[in-house]
Amino acid sequence: MRFFHLGDLHFGKSVHQVPMIERDQPDWVERFLEAVDIHRPDAVVIAGDVYDRKVPPQEAVELLDHLLTELSRRQVPIFLIAGNHDSGPRLAFASRLLGRQGVHIAGIVQKSIPHVTLEDEFGSVTFWLMPYLFPKVVSSVLERDDISGYEGAVRALLEQQELDITQRNVLVAHQFVVSGGVEPERSESETIVGGVGQVDVSAFDGFDYVALGHIHNAQKIGRETARYAGCPLYYDFSEVNRWKGLTLVEMAEKGTVNISKVDIPLLHRMRKETGTLAEVLERGRAASHDGEYIQVTLTDPTAQPRTIEQLRAVYGDSLMNVEREAQRAGNIGMSSVSHSGAGQEQTLGQLFERFYQSQTDELLEQAQLELVNYAAEQQSRHGDEFVLERKNLPVGETEELVDFLLRMDEEEQVCDPIS
Repeated sequence: MRFFHLGDLHFGKSVHQVPMIERDQPDWVERFLEAVDIHRPDAVVIAGDVYDRKVPPQEAVELLDHLLTELSRRQVPIFLIAGNHDSGPRLAFASRLLGRQGVHIAGIVQKSIPHVTLEDEFGSVTFWLMPYLFPKVVSSVLERDDISGYEGAVRALLEQQELDITQRNVLVAHQFVVSGGVEPERSESETIVGGVGQVDVSAFDGFDYVALGHIHNAQKIGRETARYAGCPLYYDFSEVNRWKGLTLVEMAEKGTVNISKVDIPLLHRMRKETGTLAEVLERGRAASHDGEYIQVTLTDPTAQPRTIEQLRAVYGDSLMNVEREAQRAGNIGMSSVSHSGAGQEQTLGQLFERFYQSQTDELLEQAQLELVNYAAEQQSRHGDEFVLERKNLPVGETEELVDFLLRMDEEEQVCDPIS
C-alpha cells in the first residue's frame, strides 16, 4: 500500500500580501498531479488545513475542486480531514455522496471515527479520519463530563473505536502532537500558541502510521511512523532552509513501513538577502532572481533615501518583503514592511507602516516604529487610559484571550445543527 501524505495546503493563503492562489498554489497542484502520474500511489491523504480560512475565497474552492476531481478521475482514493483553519461542516458538505467516488472527507467529530479499508497483497489497511477536535466537542459527542484537555479528549475518542491491531491501521489527524514534552520544530507561518492543545504521540500507539497536519515543517515526532507532512510551499521566510516536497509512505506486511521523500518543483523558492542597502543592491545586480521570493534585511544604522524604490528597481517582482535591522545603544529592534497589494489581517502598527510607505515610499525610522507600536500596545490594553510606564502584557490576560478564542471555535462546532 503506497500513499502520499499531504497536509496544510492552505489554499487561499497570502504571504506578505502576495496571494498564493494566483500562481503558486495552482502551479503546485499541477506538479503534484504529475507526481501522482509518475508514482501511481494507491491513495492520497490530506491531513487538514485544506483552506487558509473557514470561509475560503472562490478561487481556493475551485482549486480544491480541481485537485479532488483529477485524483478521482485517476481512480486514486482520497482521505481528507478538516484542520483548525477549515470549517468542518462546510468541508464535509456532500461527503457521503463524494465517498462513493472515492473522495472520503471527515469534517465533523463523531463518536465513531469515519474509516475506510483498502486491500492489497498483504491484507487490509484501514484509514481512520479524525478531524481537528476540541475537548468540549468530544465531551458533547461522547456525552461525558469527565474529559479534560486535548490529550484526554483524543484518548477518550480513540478508546471508543473498534481498532483491530492485528491489521494495519493509519490515523489521519490534525493536532499539536508532541513526544514526551518535546515539541516539533515550528515556523512562523503557523498560527498556534506553544503549549496549547498538546497531545503526546503515545496516544496513537495502536496505529501503524500517523499522518499528521498542523505543523508546517515536515518531520517525524517521537517515532519514524508518526509524521507531520509540512506545508507544500514556502509560507514564511523562517522556512527558507526547510525541505518542501512530498512524503511517500509504503506499507508492506504488518510492522514494515518505508517512508521516502519525493521532490517537487516549485514556482518560487524563498531566499534572504542581508546587508547594507549598497551591498544588497550590488549583489542583486550580479544575480538572477527568477523563481524566487526575496526578503531583504537592511543593516544600515539609519534609513536611506528611496530605499524601496531602489530595491524594486533591482529585484523587481521577486522582492516580497523588506526588513530593517536597527541597532540603538545595544537595543536591537526590527521594522518590516511588505510590498504588494492588500491581503491578510494586519496589526495597527503594520497598517501604519504600510500607510507610511505608500505615502513616502520609505521605511519608518526605528524611533518612529517604536512610538507607533507603543501607542498601539497601550490603546489595545487600556483603551483611552494612558499609562506612562511600559509594561508587558500579563500572562493571565494572554491565557484568557487564548481561552476565549478557543471557546468561540468550540461553540461554533458544538452548536452547529449539522453536528
